[in-house]
Amino acid sequence: MSRDPAALAAGTFDVVVVGGGICGAAIAWDATQRGMSVALLERADFGGATSANSLKIVHGGIRYLQHLDITRVRQSSRERRALLRIAPHVVQPLPVVVPTEGYGLRGKHALAAAFTLLNTMTLDRNRGLPDPDRQIPPARLISRADALDRCPGFPGPLDGAGVFWDGQVNHPPRLVWAFVRSAVRAGAVAANYCEVRGLLRRDGRVLGVEVEDRLSGERFEVRGSVVVNATGPFAEQLYVDAGLRPARTQPLSRDMALVIRRPLLRDSALAIQTVHRDPDAWLSRGARHLFLCPWRGVTLIGVHSIIYGGNPYDLATTGEEVETFLREIGEAVPWYEIGASDVAAVYAGLLPIESDGLREANVSFGKRALVIDNADTDRLEGLITVVANRLTTARGVAERTVDMVFGKRGAQPPTCRTAETALYGGDVANVAQHVDAAVRALSSRIAPEVASRLARDYGSAYREVVELMPATDDAIIPGSGTLEAEVVHAVRHEMARTLGDCVLRRTALGAAGHPGEQALLAVARVMAAELGWDAARVSAEVSAVEGQFGWPVARGPRRTDAQASRA
Repeated sequence: MSRDPAALAAGTFDVVVVGGGICGAAIAWDATQRGMSVALLERADFGGATSANSLKIVHGGIRYLQHLDITRVRQSSRERRALLRIAPHVVQPLPVVVPTEGYGLRGKHALAAAFTLLNTMTLDRNRGLPDPDRQIPPARLISRADALDRCPGFPGPLDGAGVFWDGQVNHPPRLVWAFVRSAVRAGAVAANYCEVRGLLRRDGRVLGVEVEDRLSGERFEVRGSVVVNATGPFAEQLYVDAGLRPARTQPLSRDMALVIRRPLLRDSALAIQTVHRDPDAWLSRGARHLFLCPWRGVTLIGVHSIIYGGNPYDLATTGEEVETFLREIGEAVPWYEIGASDVAAVYAGLLPIESDGLREANVSFGKRALVIDNADTDRLEGLITVVANRLTTARGVAERTVDMVFGKRGAQPPTCRTAETALYGGDVANVAQHVDAAVRALSSRIAPEVASRLARDYGSAYREVVELMPATDDAIIPGSGTLEAEVVHAVRHEMARTLGDCVLRRTALGAAGHPGEQALLAVARVMAAELGWDAARVSAEVSAVEGQFGWPVARGPRRTDAQASRA
């Protein structure tokens, strides 16, 4: 799979999708699967913004019970089920422990009632999931001893806890890439580092987009019957920059999550209340919850939210903001004694929020993804704007969007099949058996833990990487379990063009913090051999990535070109 901007300019597409995050990639996959010709454009790298910088959670719906939002409960359960079915290698169930106390809304009786309602409303949560390890158990109460076993170090709830299940994404950029690769294999034309600079307009209709290849500097046009702006928090800014609107009106929240280098938990997440309240809750247990999640051998903690009024492209996280969040964490879970030295990485970015009654800290998040026909808002035919608010619902939002595209073209939409069709690498009936088979097959070549991780990150496509391994050397990147062959694969088959593409997205080498200077240099050397970089380019690439791993409190990636979502 190669990057071919020339193919984008060669013809007219049924639909041009702008934005290569989870939502744009899912739209491209859905539209292509339903028979459309599709162009997919991303200004930076696929899955490098909101999708990569989330809390890695696929929501199951329990949060919306307190809002009495039955639609979102059902929708979340359905979309979690879809992701567990189509990408079982990168999405897995995640148990979440909620301590109980007393006899009010924070007590076990109230929680048991909520669980009964949740279980009843999501009876179909495992329909079509053949792998028992990917099925979601019913939410239930657990004993105090069980809660303490799941959350070591926790001083203990007064009378027990409840446990419900969300989903967790092992490495979100690989999930995004699975959508992109699926779309391209079905006929879509996709390219990263292609920035939309303007809209092609004539007689009140959008005919395509003006594009700049940020790698070559060349400019060209991509024409399509319908253009879908799926750039999320950047959607309005694109219109402002193109002269379509004078200013942004959609308010945004800056969300932040921290990677704590210590594994504080075993295999369950912990939900603990903070000082901030949910202004939309009808039946609230109290303040918002802070989530501590085990992930790839470390701990993710999120989220911290503030209202953001600046240019989305200028987003940056300050040391003061991180310190503020650390103080909030310290108040919520003082027994873990988390300090600045524990922070290995910072994920921070933007989400749409409600426009009424904005208040700092107690942020009201957008309840529905926006799928807008710009003929209604801007008197422009042939343009659709999509602003998703959760990784969880991206596939469903894509389905709605593609239905609208067909409607704009005056056609009856064919049946959407993306909820049942495995993504590239996702045709795995039983993940445990798949991993065991990979470990056995590779036992003479690489360590079991490396083979296991490879099988989970790439799913059934892991053999593509193995085929690129040297016959006599496993060639591991220093200080990691990442194969040099993964870097080669990323360049040859996954459009990786910068060191950051490989370190932060195609592999998880830098996802949980700085992988070490030797690791960066080793990856850069492999990429240099593939792409013809000279010494100056290698040095520049390493410096650029080092810059993303620097922030004022501790050494961790500051994603200044990205957003973090609540998933």
